[in-house]
Amino acid sequence: MSDSSREEAGPLGALEAWLAPAAPPLERFAAERVQGSAGWLANQALVGRRYGQRGLRVTPLEMAADGLASLRVREGEQVVGTLTVRMDGPAGLAADAVFPEELRALREQQRLCEFTRLAVDGGTESKPVLARLFHMAYLYAHRIEKAELIVFEVHPRHSPFYRRMLGSRLLAGERLDPAVNAPAVLMCKPLDEMRRDIETMGGRADLAAQARSLYPLFYGPAEETALLREMRLGV
Repeated sequence: MSDSSREEAGPLGALEAWLAPAAPPLERFAAERVQGSAGWLANQALVGRRYGQRGLRVTPLEMAADGLASLRVREGEQVVGTLTVRMDGPAGLAADAVFPEELRALREQQRLCEFTRLAVDGGTESKPVLARLFHMAYLYAHRIEKAELIVFEVHPRHSPFYRRMLGSRLLAGERLDPAVNAPAVLMCKPLDEMRRDIETMGGRADLAAQARSLYPLFYGPAEETALLREMRLGV
């Protein structure tokens, strides 16, 4: 698959943030799925700015592209984080270009999705923003679209983030991604497993330090129910 947007497969912005200081009050941050063109462009602008700061090429995604959901977290009116969910379909996933055989085998067993285009503003506390983005992406991919497995194509140095903070596993070792001329590995996380992690730790910010995980900063049950209702109304 030729996909000029696959620059996200290289180093993702803000992943060093899991070493950041304790998170601020979570109420500062509002999470939502972007519906209109203005919000979509704001998300793409944040991605372009953060990736550009790391010397990465990035081509804006078309809003009308099938199987894409652009998510964001706001602090007031400022967009401080964004993440895109790409559902598997006839066009495949961005990671197919580098890991085609692995994804072909996975498709025979389950419905796939891809989390990509992660960007967090460098001027904000990143942990709560990341937690809200990943929780919202989980709700869209698993609870709404019924995906069963997330795949992440990431730079090898970011694999500890996905392993420690989300409990993800390595699927395929390092290969060169020609789109960015950088190494990449393929990681995954079963979404039913993520659901159990959220049920166990979500909304328990007091556990964040000892758990060394993002899940305690995810929404609690009541907040999750409300957000899922809002997302379903917007689909």
